[in-house]
Amino acid sequence: MKIKMVHADNVDELFSRVREVDKAQDIDDELIDTSRDFIKVSDSKMIYCEALVYRTGDEDEEL
Repeated sequence: MKIKMVHADNVDELFSRVREVDKAQDIDDELIDTSRDFIKVSDSKMIYCEALVYRTGDEDEEL
């Protein structure tokens, strides 16, 4: 398995970066899960995060 973390200052930028990361993966990598969250830095600032979990060719590989 392979995990890619993406972060951005706003949701639109996050979605754009997630698409870029997903397109850059090997053709054999299968996206099997995602998880989205945010971190409140201050009253006016948030950081948006998304984890993308891929299954790679080696099914016996452990995280």
